[in-house]
Amino acid sequence: MLLIDIPAAFASASLPLGRYYPVILETIEERQEFEAFLQADRPAPIVPDLLDRRASALTTIDIVFALFDTTIAGWPWLLLCHWPADHVALAADQGDMFGRGAYTIEIFPDSAARAAAISQLLAILGTHQCVQVVPVTPTTPAGTA
Repeated sequence: MLLIDIPAAFASASLPLGRYYPVILETIEERQEFEAFLQADRPAPIVPDLLDRRASALTTIDIVFALFDTTIAGWPWLLLCHWPADHVALAADQGDMFGRGAYTIEIFPDSAARAAAISQLLAILGTHQCVQVVPVTPTTPAGTA
């Protein structure tokens, strides 16, 4: 996960919290490709959407919630959900709803707002299927993936 803080001159209300652009990086190779994309010389700024419509290389049979906590004052709290293909297919209009065809990303100003959204999502999911929450401890220290 890469989160770009868009400069005020280019930020807009269409961005999460008005200024952030999240990028889903699934592999080291994609990270290197994206870094090269960002460093390329251009005559004008462009939207950093290189990977937005690239299909995910990862599959899942479970709904996976990844929580990204911040240790930096003023930075947002993230919730990345990786959805199984059968759940994605249920969405009426998939257009830009799923990043890379499999993910949703929510960005919150604080942990309380994220916790409330997770509780609401779990309650909604629980009306359609049995929900079991299994905490997974990360194997890679924050900031190194």
